[in-house]
Amino acid sequence: MRAAIHRLGELGSPSGILDRAAQELGSDPEFDRILISELIDGRLTPRVLWGREYEGDVDAERLQRLQAITVLLEYPLVEHDVARRRHAEIVVVARAGSRAPAALTSALGWSSYVVAPIVVEGNTVGLLHADADASGRGLDAVDLEVAALYSDGLGEVFDRAVLRETLGRHRTELQSAVHWLSDRLGLLATDARLAGTVTMPSDIDVEAAEALTPRELEVLGLMARGQTNAAIAAALVVREGTVKYHVKNVLRKLGARSRADAVARYARTVSAAEGR
Repeated sequence: MRAAIHRLGELGSPSGILDRAAQELGSDPEFDRILISELIDGRLTPRVLWGREYEGDVDAERLQRLQAITVLLEYPLVEHDVARRRHAEIVVVARAGSRAPAALTSALGWSSYVVAPIVVEGNTVGLLHADADASGRGLDAVDLEVAALYSDGLGEVFDRAVLRETLGRHRTELQSAVHWLSDRLGLLATDARLAGTVTMPSDIDVEAAEALTPRELEVLGLMARGQTNAAIAAALVVREGTVKYHVKNVLRKLGARSRADAVARYARTVSAAEGR
């Protein structure tokens, strides 16, 4: 499992990781089929299916039919409980009855399967299903542990990939916002010196600015664009409480009294660093 997760981590791209996730787990001989599905707005949609019987990835036509299935995750489905409680579970379809998603069990002909959550930033973003029906064996505690370990690792590498991609997307915007603020501060300072009234502030702390984590810099960039906590949470696909935590850390590290003050302090720091 560690080797498979490491290979996924080397891909870097979130979409690439999702596309290869089922195949990498398929390198473990325990499972015959692996399904990776995305969870968006409470609805589960199949993304990738790998199967030993298909000798790898399923053909495009079969995959398209499968991707057309959407499962509303609600009580009493086992998947609803797995996504909410974030724990793996083995499902025996005959015993589960209405607790097993009829559309998926019908399409895949499951007799039993293990399902595990894919969690990113504390939120369930997808589910992993795996079965051993073709081998004719029942699933056990080892299968449960393997699926749980793999889904945990998958969530971690996906989280890192999303962060890298988002940082890359916002880095230019953050730099533009900071440079714009730096230019504005420079003009204000020039006007103030000509008027002989005030001088540039001396509360520049380069070390404090450098202590900001990549996620905190990302939040700061969105703050510079005037985004609310709710908007930042939506952009980063995290909880609003997580954003509040990052904002609090940004203000504390920069010694700022407000969001605008934090952006201005960081802009002054960048301006000072560039002027060295």
